[in-house]
Amino acid sequence: MRSRKLPTRRPERSRRTERSTANSSTNSSSVSVYLKFDGDIFALPPSISWMNFVPRITNFCMRSSLLPIMSRRLYVICQVIVFFAFTSPFVLAQRGANGWVWQNPLPQGNPLSAIHFSKDRTFGLAVGADNSILTTENGGFEWRMNSVLGGVNYNGVFVRNGKNAIVVGVRGAVLITDNSGKDWKPVDSGTRDHLLDVAFAGPNNTVGWAVGTYGRVIKTTDGGETWSLQKTGSRNDLASVTAFDAANAAAGGSAGTFLLTSNGGATWKSSAPCGVAAVNAIQFLTASEIVIAGQAGCVARTVDGGATWSRIEIFSRGDLLSMCFSDGRNGSMTDSNGLVWITGDGGRTWLPFNVRTNPKLVSVHFADQFTGWAVGENGLIVRTDDGGYSWQRLTQGGREDVNDLAFLNNELGVAVGSNGRIWITNDAGKMWLPVFSNTASNLNAVHFFDGQRGWIVGDRGVVLRTINGGASWGQGISGVTEDLLGVHFVTDRLGFAVGAAGLILKTTSAGAYWERVESGTRSWLEDIEFLDDKHAVAVGDKGTIIRTLNGGQTWASVRTNVAEDLFSASFNDDRIGFAVGANGIVLSTADGGATWTDNETPIRANLFAVTALGKDSAIAVGEQGTIILTEDGGRSWKSQRNITGKVMQAVVYRGGQNVWIAGRGGSILKRTEQLSPADIASPRIPPVLRSLPRSRPTIREPMITITDDGDIPVAVPQTKNN
Repeated sequence: MRSRKLPTRRPERSRRTERSTANSSTNSSSVSVYLKFDGDIFALPPSISWMNFVPRITNFCMRSSLLPIMSRRLYVICQVIVFFAFTSPFVLAQRGANGWVWQNPLPQGNPLSAIHFSKDRTFGLAVGADNSILTTENGGFEWRMNSVLGGVNYNGVFVRNGKNAIVVGVRGAVLITDNSGKDWKPVDSGTRDHLLDVAFAGPNNTVGWAVGTYGRVIKTTDGGETWSLQKTGSRNDLASVTAFDAANAAAGGSAGTFLLTSNGGATWKSSAPCGVAAVNAIQFLTASEIVIAGQAGCVARTVDGGATWSRIEIFSRGDLLSMCFSDGRNGSMTDSNGLVWITGDGGRTWLPFNVRTNPKLVSVHFADQFTGWAVGENGLIVRTDDGGYSWQRLTQGGREDVNDLAFLNNELGVAVGSNGRIWITNDAGKMWLPVFSNTASNLNAVHFFDGQRGWIVGDRGVVLRTINGGASWGQGISGVTEDLLGVHFVTDRLGFAVGAAGLILKTTSAGAYWERVESGTRSWLEDIEFLDDKHAVAVGDKGTIIRTLNGGQTWASVRTNVAEDLFSASFNDDRIGFAVGANGIVLSTADGGATWTDNETPIRANLFAVTALGKDSAIAVGEQGTIILTEDGGRSWKSQRNITGKVMQAVVYRGGQNVWIAGRGGSILKRTEQLSPADIASPRIPPVLRSLPRSRPTIREPMITITDDGDIPVAVPQTKNN
């Protein structure tokens, strides 16, 4: 489904590559690699060491002077080799959870909240939403997704020492591991309040505090095995905690709350160094010297244990999200504008540095003066080896929204998204490669007539077409500047597109040229489906459904009692069809769209895409990661378990396990087992609103990088030649 453009009231629309776990322990430097292109198979011998091979092939393939003379075959081979070489180190193994695996981004695309590493810079953990716990044992160049207790958002993590770590999350969740995250043990925290951060200090990092909502503070003295509640006198949410030793700790949170203890938490003193601005990050430089950062650009320092504070002007009002000092002088912090701020004088002065694409990095951690990591939205993990001046990605795959998805068969698929992004796969989504579109407009819908000919429509009247299965795209002339949201072709030359303000376009030249057709409505039309060469249905906002019986020459409105926006329609044949929309609305028809029945569903989330699976079956997806399934013609719908809460905007079904869903932040997931409905309590979360307007030098591992489609450079460890 598409990134819909409606008035400001309308709801927001918004890979991990599926590796074979059977070979997850295989050394990547000794595997045989086979590449298939245009019917030919190219083999790379197992004697090739990938990490030695990468720099050579990268230097060759990325030379811009070679591109004009490089054959299409050689160019694609280069692209595939570079992508595989850089993707293979990132993921150790992915266990299918709830029947789904990530295909993009890699290793996963859920938002990450916190990251922490051991002092030797090898063992690290990153945690986040939707049960996300990722572990690494080589500095972040390979990540393992952990299967632990489901349905939990994890907010804080701390690596105590060696292989011991602790994670905290919602509803008082506390997990501990003593074997680098391979196994996790839940422990009783003594609270059901959401825990937002955790920190340790003292001998062997056995003394620790965790903080959370409603001023909750809990303490442990045995490395997290047992916890006790501490009283602070505050009921404000606490988002950050840090400890200097077993006696000195500090916490900060909403409404300018700052709490400080010098007696192990027996008593806490309260102050407001940032006024009413929330305190998001705290760092001890010494037992009495503290730096804090918070909302609206607040940075403050104390050198007398909090008795007095000095505000530091950084000339920015962006919210400061995270901060870490590697020693008493060198530190970094991140802000909501995607900047990284660096200090070399203990926080007295700060300099901003830009990270390409300005990602929102919500947590930063440094193991020493030079080596650091940060995490953020859409599963992004980045690393620096020069103290924060430059950053490289440790994750793979695009993070632009995926607005629609099409599979020509069980292997070949095309995804389209925001900012002109197109991706293509020929291996069922195990690998997605970017394709040049020659446009920066949001691409909202894709449709293929056969295995070679396809079309894409987007904002500002953009029309793209392909005659080679999506490998390359040329532009058609739509003659309009309105946003186009849906497209369908009846034959290889006759097609229709729908969009803003009731717009319908028709082409009889395979998409080269288009002309307007009167729709009889000024409602935004979101999707169009042809049942045969004469009959079609289009759906749109305010419950709009229009229908044609003469191949699109004229259109007539279909009366319904629905006022909700409709975003998608799908038909199994010339009679059975479904339409979905805002607030969980699902309609079904058994007469080709002449009449519609309102179906009861267990959810209130906005549904953005639906696909008919058969005469009586259909699957629909939407916000909050919602997936619902019917097997009785729409009379009843049941929720399907998912592994993400991200907005889903597209769904494709090609039988059996061949089900893909896609959406915000580049999310693409594939089914690993048969669809199976289950009774799942759905959260009653209000619909989200559109966020966009309608118009829219110590010894450290050296690294080599290449840029990917204008994104943050990718980092891989550089190995020496033998």
